[in-house]
Order: sequence, then structure tokens, then C-alpha cells
Amino acid sequence: MSSNKTIHRLSTVDNAISLLTLFLKYDSIGLVDVERETGISKTAAFRLAATMADRGFLVKDSKTKRYYPGPILFQLIRKFQVNDIITISQPFIQELATHTTESIYLSIRSGNKNIFLSGVDSSHPMKVTIPLGDEMELYYSATGKLLMAYMSPADIDNYFKRTFLHNSTPETTVDFEQLKTELTKIRNAGYSTSFGEYDSETAGIVAPIWGLADEPAATIGIYLPMTRITPDRRDEMINLVLNTANKISMEFGKH
Repeated sequence: MSSNKTIHRLSTVDNAISLLTLFLKYDSIGLVDVERETGISKTAAFRLAATMADRGFLVKDSKTKRYYPGPILFQLIRKFQVNDIITISQPFIQELATHTTESIYLSIRSGNKNIFLSGVDSSHPMKVTIPLGDEMELYYSATGKLLMAYMSPADIDNYFKRTFLHNSTPETTVDFEQLKTELTKIRNAGYSTSFGEYDSETAGIVAPIWGLADEPAATIGIYLPMTRITPDRRDEMINLVLNTANKISMEFGKH
């Protein structure tokens, strides 16, 4: 953790980014969706959507009054598609899913949350399924804690000031100092695990995917029911997810 610099976010920009991430969950969005998901007023949602539509980031259907991704977004995607972490990761995700027969998901940090972008569900009848596009708090999952571990100390302190830690299960860490110690261990180990912290019946083993920045570009994780975790299988999966993350990082670095 090399930097003590805190990122001061502009609320309007933050709301605009949150609006755009809604398209990970929905094909189209209305003002009610924006109001509900971002927590801003309907008037603010209208102004935000209208401004983004005027600048080409959204397109409004005049009949349904719903918004869709605009032409500027598609131009940006086409320009940088070679660096698309989802496209690059997909064959490796599928390979890991086939090898482990468990659910595999790709995630990124977005502000003080993590978002699951892509994944493959387990072939088992009993499996862990995570809705794509869902935003989750950082502190109570293997994915979130891994992303936190590479945040600057100042950003972590700022996160703690703005976040109320509550028990999702008895295994959830809700003590700030204990969580800081866990984050240091995760950073030193280079991977993160969670056994019953978010859901008492769910386990996660996650490794970072690296790009050019000091923080991970994304994470890849194996998610499975606690009933299928043994000490030997845990160690095997740690090695598998680390190897897969390294392969994706090398491929991502070529582009």
C-alpha cells in the first residue's frame, strides 16, 4: 500500500457512473430505476439522464420513456475492445469452471462496492449463483476484501468512515482493526478466501488479475457450497485460481 492519497469523488460523476453500471443488470432503465438504485431524487435522476442523453451516453425511447446505452458508449467500446477484460478472461473462466465443476466469476471494484461482470455457473444441482451486475459491499466477501487489500491506506480509512460494518453471518468481521489485519495478510498472500462470511453456506477463493495500475484490474474467483470444501480441495483451488489469474494477467498485459 504505497499511497496515502485519498480520492475525492464528485457526487454527480459518481451518480453518472452508477447509472451506467445499471446496464449490467438491465437492458433498459427508467427514471424510477435510476432513483431507486442510486438513491437520488427523481428530479436529479431526470436531469442526470437528460444530460447524459444530450451528450450521447444514453438514448431515450420516446414511446416507453426508457433509456438505452447511447452511441458514445459503443464508440468507446469499439475503440478499446481489444482491452476488454471480459472477452480476454472468458476462455480462462470456462477452463477453470470445467476443471473445478464450480461457479467462476469475474469482478471489479466500482467505488466502495464490487460488481460481478461475468461468470459461469456450476454444473452441480447445488451451487453458488451470483446475479451479474449486482453491487456488493467490500468488507464481507473474498472478492471485496481482496480488492480492499490493494486500496491505499487513506482510501481504506475513508471507506471505514463511510461504512457501517454489520454481521451478515457470525463469521463476518465487523471490527475495523481486525479487518485491517486481514487485509494485510491477503495482500501478502496474493489471494483471498471467505468461508461463510457473506452467506453461512458459501465459500469463495479469489485472486487478482493485474493490468497496468497499482490496483487489480479485476478478480477471478471460485465460489462453491461449504459442503464441498475440504482442506485438500481448498489448497488445490487456491493454486488453480492463482494460476488462472496469472494467465489472464499475462494475456491482458499483451493488449
